[in-house]
Amino acid sequence: MRTLLTTCSLLLFVAPLAAQDLRRGLTDADAVVVGRQIGKKPHDENVVLHRVQVITDVRGAAGQPFVTVLDWPKLGVHNRPSPRQSRLYCLQDVSQQAARLGLPTAEGPYFRMVGWAGSNPLIGAEVEQDPLVRLARLLASAESGAAPGDTANALHTMALGEHTVVRLEAARMLTERGDLRGTLHGLHWSQLMARASGELEDVDYKIALAELCAEQRLDGLLDALAVSLGPTKAPEYARCVGRIGAVLHGEQATEKLAERLRNAGQADDRRMLLLAIGATQTQTALDALSRMDKSDQAVEAAMREHRVARAREASGTRK
Repeated sequence: MRTLLTTCSLLLFVAPLAAQDLRRGLTDADAVVVGRQIGKKPHDENVVLHRVQVITDVRGAAGQPFVTVLDWPKLGVHNRPSPRQSRLYCLQDVSQQAARLGLPTAEGPYFRMVGWAGSNPLIGAEVEQDPLVRLARLLASAESGAAPGDTANALHTMALGEHTVVRLEAARMLTERGDLRGTLHGLHWSQLMARASGELEDVDYKIALAELCAEQRLDGLLDALAVSLGPTKAPEYARCVGRIGAVLHGEQATEKLAERLRNAGQADDRRMLLLAIGATQTQTALDALSRMDKSDQAVEAAMREHRVARAREASGTRK
């Protein structure tokens, strides 16, 4: 099945907050440490050297009290060390570049920071208790051969936790990793689907859980997600529900959503259900919407969401 994470996340480029990709930084890194920048000096007009004290090694820098991070400030906005702050550093080896620059071996090892968003978070005073460090250690353990079931169970617990970044990253990682997802059992999935349905505040997290459950093709998922369409009031969630419905049920998704629409008592419920129907982009959705009152703003919005020429013509909208 085409990955639903890609299908739904394409809709999130308009979200007000930048995407978090800490998990990608952790897996792409050659070394992961908790560190503090203690010095900075230019090497030449293009390269700046940051001296970073290693507070805790997660992996890849065992026995190293310091590392040097290369920074190219003229290349634009990218991750760079922040002074006097304990942060998680996801680092990639640049020893060959350092050698070409003639940098002394004694001041190594040399790294650069990975570019993934959210991969240089601030760490609390209790380093080993910090949820971000615990996530980093879990992924390091997985890469070193930990049993997939143990990793999946830990990610499941994190995905249901309260730390906003960690739970989002854990849910997305389970979505992306079928080998880990396949070790979870019925109770795990019941808990994840219930949380996906019940979450109302954190829309990005709610969508991540919906995508995770959709990858598993859980029975009753579309109905469970549709329950909170009105209370959530987030168009991006309605769009994701529509896409998930189309992938899981095809042309029948419209009828499943229309059943709830017929009993929708609140204006918000009706508006979001219509938007989800439009987001299925199925022929049955277009036919159903075309039979409705075009002067109704909720219907017009749903027609625009369908994104086909006939829908745009029917709504009188040109994009």
